[in-house]
Amino acid sequence: MASAICSVASASSFTRMISVSSKSKSGHESRIRSDARVSFVRRGSIPTSSVLSCRSLSWRVGRKSYSGCSFSAGQYDCGIVCSVRKLADVEHVELPPKDTTFPAAPGIYAVYDKEGDLQYVGLTRRVSTSLDIHLKENSELCGSVKFEVIDAPERAALTDAWKVWMEEHINITGKVPPGNVSGNTTWTAKKPRRAKPDILLTPGAHVKLNVPIEDLIDKVVKDCNVVAFIKGTRTSPQCGFSHRVLTILNDLGVDYETLNVLDEDHNPGVREAIKKYSEWPTIPQVYVKGEFVGGADVLDEMVQSGEIKQLLN
Repeated sequence: MASAICSVASASSFTRMISVSSKSKSGHESRIRSDARVSFVRRGSIPTSSVLSCRSLSWRVGRKSYSGCSFSAGQYDCGIVCSVRKLADVEHVELPPKDTTFPAAPGIYAVYDKEGDLQYVGLTRRVSTSLDIHLKENSELCGSVKFEVIDAPERAALTDAWKVWMEEHINITGKVPPGNVSGNTTWTAKKPRRAKPDILLTPGAHVKLNVPIEDLIDKVVKDCNVVAFIKGTRTSPQCGFSHRVLTILNDLGVDYETLNVLDEDHNPGVREAIKKYSEWPTIPQVYVKGEFVGGADVLDEMVQSGEIKQLLN
C-alpha cells in the first residue's frame, strides 16, 4: 500500500471517528474502514487532502473480520484502533481453557465466575500472562473469560477499550464488577511470596577457590532447571535489563534461581567468566535445562511467540 487519504472529523489528543481511503501503487482506491478510531499524539489539525504513509492491518476472529491501519503525517503520529466489539458479542472461553491458547498480546478481558457473573474487567500488555496469574491466584472465581486483542502499543488505546466494556456492563446492570470496585485488590494485588535467596558460589570474601570459577558456573547451569545471571539481586536488580528478565520470569510463574554477578565477595570473577562461558557479551543471561537461552530481548520475543512455554514444559 503506497498512500492513504484521511478525512478527520476533529483532530486533538482525544479519540475521534475517521474514515480512510487507501490507494495502492496500481492506483486502485478502496475503503479500509469507516468506523475506526484514531488517537493523535500532538494537538492540531490535519488537512483533509494530506497524503499519509499507511500500513494496513487485518485479522479474523471466528466468522468476524476486522481491519484497520496505522499511519503518519509529518509531525503527527497516528494509530488507528479498530472498534472494539461489544462485550455481549464476544464469546465465552472456559477456564481453565481446553482447546484455546490465549494470545501473548495486549488486550482487554472480562472474567466470569462459575455461575456466569462478571467478576472483573482488566487490561493487560499480555492477555496470556494475566489470565495465567488469575487462574493461579483466584481459580475459585474463574469460570470463563471473554477477551479482545487490541492491536495498538499505547496504554491509552487499552484504557479506551476497557472503558467501552465497563460502560456497557454498568449501563446494563447498574453495577461495577466486584473486582473493579474501588479498594478491591482481589485481582490486582500480587500474593506475597518469600523471595528465594540468590546463589552464592563461595562463603564470603577472601575465600580461596579450590576449583576454577568456570567449573562452578557449569555446575550451577546444569543443576538448576532455570537460572538467571543478573546484575543485582532477585529483590533489588541493578539494571533495567535484569529487572525485565525477573519480571518476565515472575509473570510466567516459573521456579528459577538467580546469581548476582556484581557480588565480588561471594561470586568473584563471575561477571567476566559467564561471558566467556556462554560466548555472549552481555548480562543478564538466562539458562534453561542447561542450555543458554539469551538475555531480556530474546526472552521477551520467546514469550510473544509462545516458545518459552514449550521450552519450560
